[in-house]
Amino acid sequence: MALKSPGFFSYWTLAYPSLDESLRVLASLSDCSDYLEVGLPTANPKYDGPTVKGTHRIAIEKAPKPLEPLKLLESLEKSFSLLAYLEDYEGVLRELLEAAASSGAMCVLLPDLPFEYPHMLDLYVEESLRAGLKPCFFASSRFPHRWLKLYTEFNPLYIYLGLQPATGVRLPVEVERNVSRAKSLVGDVYLLAGFSIRTPETARALISRGADGVVVGSAIIRKYEEDGLGAAAKLACSIARGLKG
Repeated sequence: MALKSPGFFSYWTLAYPSLDESLRVLASLSDCSDYLEVGLPTANPKYDGPTVKGTHRIAIEKAPKPLEPLKLLESLEKSFSLLAYLEDYEGVLRELLEAAASSGAMCVLLPDLPFEYPHMLDLYVEESLRAGLKPCFFASSRFPHRWLKLYTEFNPLYIYLGLQPATGVRLPVEVERNVSRAKSLVGDVYLLAGFSIRTPETARALISRGADGVVVGSAIIRKYEEDGLGAAAKLACSIARGLKG
């Protein structure tokens, strides 16, 4: 499938703050999101920021076997991808990908794959295709260029570029340059930018530098924790509208 560009993804951790509530949140975020990104609870969310880590601490208690509630995601009317850590599924990768495909997911993003399990890259691609999924890949702003080019050879659904943390309306210039540089390397492959996006202005800036889509998670979670679901959905809608305005 071809993803919308510019595209807006909303992130939420499955089973946070409870399983039923997480499904309600995802349904609400679907109203303004082009796509959803659903995090599978893990005891060690090592590449997530403090806000998302906090959701995992609660979610893992509500869903200690994260694959079991995946079937509930079949009710989502919005296309979604899953985010999981290979550390949790190294010996049951096929089971993870098959469960993801059965739930209706587009792909399974494994942020620790290139850093800690590069030897499993080919296996991940092979098993994704076997399950009927397209691969998708994570890269950091300082990722080796040769890996970005390697990713493109697998015809991924997208490459997720994790940006360096930033504050304020605009990201530092060097971060925007990293987006431009990454896009020049991946060409027509869909480039999804995430981390530290909390305003329409930031989202538009990244799109203008070459990103095809953005994903927002921590800002939505913080707004939910501070002011409730209505405010969180309103924030997501404002970024989505601003992104395309």
